[in-house]
Amino acid sequence: GGNAKRSRKTKYMKKYLFLFLIIASCNKTNPKKENLAVVKENSTAKRELKKFYDCDKIDHYYLDISEEKVMKLAKIKNRNKDQNNLIGLLVSHYPDSISEPNFEANLLKYKFIKTELNKIKKTEVENIFSEKDSVQTEFSSCLPYYRDIFIFKKKDSIVGIAKVCFGCGVSIFRGSKVNTDGFGLYSELNKLKKNIR
Repeated sequence: GGNAKRSRKTKYMKKYLFLFLIIASCNKTNPKKENLAVVKENSTAKRELKKFYDCDKIDHYYLDISEEKVMKLAKIKNRNKDQNNLIGLLVSHYPDSISEPNFEANLLKYKFIKTELNKIKKTEVENIFSEKDSVQTEFSSCLPYYRDIFIFKKKDSIVGIAKVCFGCGVSIFRGSKVNTDGFGLYSELNKLKKNIR
């Protein structure tokens, strides 16, 4: 009978010792995690976030067209050249590069309204179009409509093109040498929209 009591006592002691070790190790690791977070914050504060484009001018093009009209245009079976070009601007990855001929002329041809951003707006937009520490993880399943197109220029030459759909947060970038993957958080899209509307 004494051996059975001792073995039960030993089992309980082992259980409590095991639980104590888990609790103790949790308490030890938490402060380290907090310290790591502080170090990470400090290092990101020091790290300069690169802008997507080195430019001296930004032109914003906007087409006020409803989703219904875009859908009607997309459903036309035998579209003419102009209809194809417009649908390419609105829903596809066109242009494939920044050296696309007549790109700006096409935007104006299809009634996109051009606005040259002033110095203050240019700086704010450049800061939004910059490398991010945060990564966009929320992706929409909707079809993007690129009604907002930004053209970045240096000495009157196109150095970058950004097509943005504010509805679903999808963007296309051409000409950037910086990683644009983190772009698309709703907070920055809202900031961008307020800036240009």
